[in-house]
Amino acid sequence: MDAGLLLGLIFMGCVPTTISSNVVMTKQAHGNQALTVVQSTLGNFLGPFITPLLVEMYIARGAWYTKPLPEGGSFGELYKRIFIQLGLSIFLPLVVGQIIQNSLPKITKKVLVDWKLSKLSSFSLLIIIWQTYDQAFETGAFKSVKGNNIVFIVFISVVLYVIWSAICILLSALWLSKEDTVAVAYCVPAKTPAMGVPLATVMFAGLSPITSSKLQIPLVIYQGLQIAAGSILTIFFRKWVSYRQNVRASDDNALPQVLDPAS
Repeated sequence: MDAGLLLGLIFMGCVPTTISSNVVMTKQAHGNQALTVVQSTLGNFLGPFITPLLVEMYIARGAWYTKPLPEGGSFGELYKRIFIQLGLSIFLPLVVGQIIQNSLPKITKKVLVDWKLSKLSSFSLLIIIWQTYDQAFETGAFKSVKGNNIVFIVFISVVLYVIWSAICILLSALWLSKEDTVAVAYCVPAKTPAMGVPLATVMFAGLSPITSSKLQIPLVIYQGLQIAAGSILTIFFRKWVSYRQNVRASDDNALPQVLDPAS
């Protein structure tokens, strides 16, 4: 197994959930869209704090696959780099956007809905994925690893998505409504390149371009698989939620008729 790909696989499991695709798919599956927004926002807000700790916990120092990594500094230096970079590129725009949205709700709605400016987020994500693949091809990252390594990454990504989805659906269905379960099912297994790629660049500063590309390959491969799997699941979730809503409506209509005592 290539060391860069294995590090990327570990890193992929530690990044937070995505936002835009979760919201879209939850809406299409008739799930709780508001719960998805809350979960995704909290996940991305906490991600820069938690992801470095998880990566440090899961990567065994001195193992053979850690040789490509540069000498690690203190957590203070790491978090300083993370929040300077992500603070300017993610958190500051988020705060400014919330201020504008709450100050000018009508104008914001017109710009996002009527002018289709909300499509810009999808375009930006496409640029990030394109840039990652472009760098991988330019540096020869795909040619430098064995074909069975890429096959393994695809296979293990599918397995991880199925396991994470099954666990969260089974546990959520025990105490949450079907709409809430759908929201959880989309948020738990999802991983975001929009946060993951910049985070990888900042966390693993000093890597060679080819190693950096290898580290990001599992994340973008998983992104494509989760979009495909999530799109297929919307069909089943929609039927599942609609069936429950129809049963509930039938129960509400079947009220007992009370006979008039005078009759």
